[in-house]
Amino acid sequence: MIRVRKLHIESFRRTRDLDLNIADKSFGICGSNGTGKSGVVDAIEFCLTGDVTRLSGQGTAGLSVKSHAPHIDKRSHPENARIKILCDVPALGKTVEIGPLINPRPMAV
Repeated sequence: MIRVRKLHIESFRRTRDLDLNIADKSFGICGSNGTGKSGVVDAIEFCLTGDVTRLSGQGTAGLSVKSHAPHIDKRSHPENARIKILCDVPALGKTVEIGPLINPRPMAV
């Protein structure tokens, strides 16, 4: 198990630049259709697993992470997407940063 402390999303799906500091808090995401709520969840999944299962699972009929996960303005440059998660890993007794595989920039603790 991990506990997410900070989340940074940049140029991923509809999220251009978002920093969430959620240490020791529960949080909810609300908004109108098309505002990026699912993109936040997709970004967390992508950072942890390298996949967005709702874009790659059975019945997706040709959708792909490469074509549909990057921000709409960056679709031809998915390498510009950045997602970082700073999290506590109680089993290790450590705080670790996960992601990105491309363009690393350290996250402030």
